[in-house]
Amino acid sequence: MDRIVEGYIGGVYYAVTVGESQEGAPESIGVVSGAATARRLLEFHNGQPLPHSGNVLDVTDPEMVVAALQELTHVFRVGPAEAG
Repeated sequence: MDRIVEGYIGGVYYAVTVGESQEGAPESIGVVSGAATARRLLEFHNGQPLPHSGNVLDVTDPEMVVAALQELTHVFRVGPAEAG
């Protein structure tokens, strides 16, 4: 199931879609499509331990991506993507 993650990076709003159906989509990295700022942040941290948890980010794992965004940014909403 795809999810929408909304939050702020340095005070700037972002929204991304996270889910396996995003793999290979234009403007995507791993299972994430949407805001370029969030994609660049995830690309930078991919394969590296996250600063607080120490978990190594894998951008092909939707659960890990959501956890990383919650650790690296100010996430205020994670919800199901609307079918459309």
